[in-house]
Amino acid sequence: MWMFVFGLALGLALALIAYAIRWRYLRARASRNSAELYLERERAVVTLDSVADGVLTTDVHGTVQYLNPVAERLTGWSQLGLQGRRVDDVLVIIDESSGDRVTDFIALGLRADGAIAIGDDLCLLHRNGRRQPVNVSVAPMRDADGQVFGAVVVLQDVAKTREMSQRLSYQATHDDLTGLCGRREFEHRVNNAIESARTEQRSHVLCYLDLDQFKVVNDTCGHIAGDNLLREVATLLGPRVRETDTLARLGGDEFGILLQDCFLEEAVTLADQLIGAIKRYRFSWEEKTFEIAVSVGVVAIDQVSSSLTQILSFADSACYMAKEKGGNRVHAYSADDDAMLKRHGEMQWLHRITEAYSENRFVLFAQEIVPLQAAVGAERRYEVLLRMLGAPGELVLPMEYILAAERYNMITDLDRWVISNAFALISDYVRRRRQQQDLPLKRFAINLSGQSLGDERTLEYVQEQFAAYPDLPPSIIFEITETAAISNFTQARSFIARFREMGCSFSLDDFGSGVSSFGYLKNLPVDYIKIDGGFIKEMSYDPVNFALVGSINHIGHVMGLKTIAEYVDSKDVMDKLADIGVDYGQGNWLGEPKLLRDAVDESG
Repeated sequence: MWMFVFGLALGLALALIAYAIRWRYLRARASRNSAELYLERERAVVTLDSVADGVLTTDVHGTVQYLNPVAERLTGWSQLGLQGRRVDDVLVIIDESSGDRVTDFIALGLRADGAIAIGDDLCLLHRNGRRQPVNVSVAPMRDADGQVFGAVVVLQDVAKTREMSQRLSYQATHDDLTGLCGRREFEHRVNNAIESARTEQRSHVLCYLDLDQFKVVNDTCGHIAGDNLLREVATLLGPRVRETDTLARLGGDEFGILLQDCFLEEAVTLADQLIGAIKRYRFSWEEKTFEIAVSVGVVAIDQVSSSLTQILSFADSACYMAKEKGGNRVHAYSADDDAMLKRHGEMQWLHRITEAYSENRFVLFAQEIVPLQAAVGAERRYEVLLRMLGAPGELVLPMEYILAAERYNMITDLDRWVISNAFALISDYVRRRRQQQDLPLKRFAINLSGQSLGDERTLEYVQEQFAAYPDLPPSIIFEITETAAISNFTQARSFIARFREMGCSFSLDDFGSGVSSFGYLKNLPVDYIKIDGGFIKEMSYDPVNFALVGSINHIGHVMGLKTIAEYVDSKDVMDKLADIGVDYGQGNWLGEPKLLRDAVDESG
């Protein structure tokens, strides 16, 4: 944009200059009286003096003939001191990119057909030695017969424009908060490192740093304190990185270091030194002092490194492993590291989940919870099951991807998807049942993750869904795992209390797997307990498991709760459960899962 403005200004300046100097040659060729010549001269002088750019004219030999006031200011020369001065004495122009002096530009201008720009990133050396950023253009001057009689040089002061351009360039490549290299520029340099490793057989290393206590500072003292912590960490790390390396803030509390021409062993040593420096550092804010920890993942960039995405993924995985092992340590990526392979597998599942979610490739099934006792009423109960559609005809079970969804905080999105789509289908049956009183009441158990229990947004989302379907709560059973309930005990109690008031029921899933099951059960207002399937599968031949199932069932009944046994896979198991008084059973032997839509549409 500034080049366009410069070109426009240059054209205007040259037009004015051409007008200003034309009077001399009109005087020589026309018969005019002295008054006309005086007026013509005054117009020329006023025009040249009012031009915002510096103007200098020479004869064909390069001797300076004229300087306007702006050119006098830029060069430090005055019109009175120019007697016989060559243009090379007056205009000392330096190419800032090379440091060389620009010469012979007058000769170039004399040969040109019109105005031409001279180079980029030029500066003019003032007589006192001060450098002034300028754009320079030169054009020939011709008389009425078209003969060249000199040259005109225009000097445009671009100090502010160039400063702004440099500031914008700096902002585009640096992080505003810390002044370190920014993510985009860092990725550009990593790409260059990958290319040099491939073509020049050089070795580099990328380090990925994640502060382990940043969230504590942010939550305790606020974002201003968090910003100060990041600035202080950047200041702490900077002197410990070589000048040839790149230290960058990648976002949030994550930093990256590109170590040029470095081997993995050296990088691990440097990373250990950085960890030590941060471990010794204390962050103080408003009479509070914090110890800061950092996890570092390192990955080599060598001839077999394929892409920026791969390198960053490997470094992130290595950093995650360092954090998993307790933090304040470095983990080097290795292709045959079992833990890394597991992590990579989870990342692949994350990609598949994200893709399936965006393409709506999830489907809801339902499995009936079958009564095992004669007097349990006419109600029908089902558990809503989520399946992912994989390859054509393939249904992916949650056990294959649920850990990845939980680890990478996608489980709440899946929970909301299930709630939204299940509510829409179940509400159709509720409406139909209002019109056909002989239809049985159907209740549908919907699983909620521990993350959703602790997420205020999910609670609000469920409320919004019930507001859209106000008759639905008596048909909904929320199923929460025992581990999730214990881990989020306060939130679980709040969630249960709020939606029980609306008419929902609650079931505690995988009961018996926790270490304090009965102690917590007294304080959770649930309606059902679902006995952990591990006990059920082994109870037909393991007397201890048989006794445990009987004990859980007995205590549940004492507390007024209904009991459900999952993973019922044979008649023998079903009969034993019925004999000890378990209320319901669920498993493929009792009934295969079917599409939720089909379960809803069944009249019986």
